[in-house]
Amino acid sequence: MAAPPRLLVLSTQPWPFAARLTMALRRAGFHVEGASPPRAYLGRSAAPMVWHRLRTWRLLPDLAGAIRAARPDRLVPCDDVAAELVVALHADPFMRGLVEASLGDPAGYPVALSKGAQMALAERMGLPIPPTLHLADRRAFDAALAAGPLPQVLKVDGGFGGEGVAVLRDTRSADAAWTRLTSPPSLLAAAKRAAHERSPRALVARRAWRPSTPHLQEFAQGRPANRAVLCERGQVVAGLSVVAVHTTGENGPTSTVRVVDSPVMAATAEAFVARLGLSGFYGFDFVLASDGQALMLEMNPRATPICHLARAGEHGLAAAMLGVVGRAAPPVSLPAPGDTIALFPNEYGRDPASPHLQGWHDVPWDDLPLLRAALDDLALAKRPPGLARQVARRLQDRLAGCPERQAAWPR
Repeated sequence: MAAPPRLLVLSTQPWPFAARLTMALRRAGFHVEGASPPRAYLGRSAAPMVWHRLRTWRLLPDLAGAIRAARPDRLVPCDDVAAELVVALHADPFMRGLVEASLGDPAGYPVALSKGAQMALAERMGLPIPPTLHLADRRAFDAALAAGPLPQVLKVDGGFGGEGVAVLRDTRSADAAWTRLTSPPSLLAAAKRAAHERSPRALVARRAWRPSTPHLQEFAQGRPANRAVLCERGQVVAGLSVVAVHTTGENGPTSTVRVVDSPVMAATAEAFVARLGLSGFYGFDFVLASDGQALMLEMNPRATPICHLARAGEHGLAAAMLGVVGRAAPPVSLPAPGDTIALFPNEYGRDPASPHLQGWHDVPWDDLPLLRAALDDLALAKRPPGLARQVARRLQDRLAGCPERQAAWPR
């Protein structure tokens, strides 16, 4: 019997979905290893069959060592920093084939890693995007604001989870937003974040900060939406589209989604993937207007938080990935349009009494160490700490009669 294809999932951020995707790929039939800093959820999960430590202050050498140890057929980056690391490995002749198999045509890497370049390309392709202005300097920014109209959205490269975005609703907020997004984080802000995450990541990121060309987008009214795709050599193999029902703050991560069927989102993603010759997992952010119009906002050059989703006990994009590498794949069973899914732990943390927790709550029951880690972090983040325990008891009451699940919740 042939050995299963080998994957190495990469995560540098404290996000749980990298572990969720790792488990989904493992269930589909891959040999999956993980590489992350210890405090990343991937390093606190049962999902990777082997875990490789990445030290935050020497990510690239440690990643090269993890690749030599894991001998993967593909790399799966799960955040923008991880994607940048994979691209950096392309300079090594011994890594070049692996990088191209994982990400696609190297000619597309500069665009994939730059939000501004993405919007410039989408405009040239005639894809549906909000009017976008690329800003050479502060003078151009001030002139654009004076010309109006407001609100506008200021964006820079290198941000994720809403960090690189500011919605400008009036001119009074513009100066602070420009300074925040075009300057390195203050030492105090980085230290506070490092203490909150219990990781030096924010301090190292501050040292590695590089300026980028900001761009200004006209604010598009509507609900945030996302399409996750798996592609191979410029062809979309499978995809899933969702619209946000709730988010954790104005620009924060989505906490509850509803699955939608949007031909415009699908066609836009397919056109972009084909133009850049992409391979692997990618995510496209849209705003979905009430009239059904879908405007592309940016592309994420890596897996996104919905890539692991599938019908109960079935396989989603992970199964499609198995087919991509030439193996017999189980059927792809994606959530159906109309399904509403509460993403754990985001919706749980946003509103412990949310009615969406009574429906499809995407709790990682197949990865109890991950579940415990997420609950522990939520307890530390909440004030008073007892709130998380109260929420856990409430959910535990709902799980009466399921002792194997009850054991995962703190008492």
